[in-house]
Amino acid sequence: MKPAALVTGCSSGIGLRTAVTLARDGYRVHAGVRSPERADTLRDAAAGLDLSVVRLDVTDPDSVAAAVAATAPDVVVSNAGIGMFGAVETIPDADLRLVFDTNFFGALSVVRAALPGMRSRGRGVVVTVGSVDACLPGRPMTWAYAASKHAMGVASEGLALEAEPFGIRVRQLDPGFFATSILDNRRQRENGTGDLAYAPLRDAMDSAVAAAVADAGDPQVVADAVLDAIADEHTFPVRRLVGGDAEQAVAAERGLDEASAAQRWKQAVGLDQGSADE
Repeated sequence: MKPAALVTGCSSGIGLRTAVTLARDGYRVHAGVRSPERADTLRDAAAGLDLSVVRLDVTDPDSVAAAVAATAPDVVVSNAGIGMFGAVETIPDADLRLVFDTNFFGALSVVRAALPGMRSRGRGVVVTVGSVDACLPGRPMTWAYAASKHAMGVASEGLALEAEPFGIRVRQLDPGFFATSILDNRRQRENGTGDLAYAPLRDAMDSAVAAAVADAGDPQVVADAVLDAIADEHTFPVRRLVGGDAEQAVAAERGLDEASAAQRWKQAVGLDQGSADE
């Protein structure tokens, strides 16, 4: 029998696909969601599989502790996350703390809670789901989300070295755009009233992100990459981009100086106003 896997953020998108994919591969999956009573889509997708739905809010330490204690996972897939959009000047402190509480502190809390059990058994796998934004220079309006993912990427890299002597592998996937509900969920939390002075920039960025999401790939690609990261004990790198758009975005930044990178970004979102020196 395959090991027990705890996956966070399974109500939709990448988390749902990952939980079902691992269950189909024989893992005993515990799929974490904040509201199990609203997990019918997940249950339908996992019908007949060894998958249980677990109440897990990564921003609630008691919820994290209870979920890890109940599942004793050999594999943790830290996927739960939220989007955030807004200017540095105007994002309310509470919103900024929420994105870090979810994408960094919450993600880290699940991993930290599972590590003692993994160390005692002398084995384990941790996979964190980051973002291509964690591999690119900062961008306006999306900076808060990117910063939280940068933080988790650095933590994952450090943990990979710390945990290796105990037989624990740590891997981070950094996906590009995939068809998930993160954009709709982000918009439901925002009203945008504080960004009026930045409206042209906000509108341009929002349109660019919406266009990328509309053309996004199947999140099953990420779920398959998670499975590969767990199964591949020898050649899978600590961090890997997922998706052609992610690979292209990172490759396009290589070798660019600051001015050229800024100009390229302006052209990409339709805010080109001439050369970067003007």
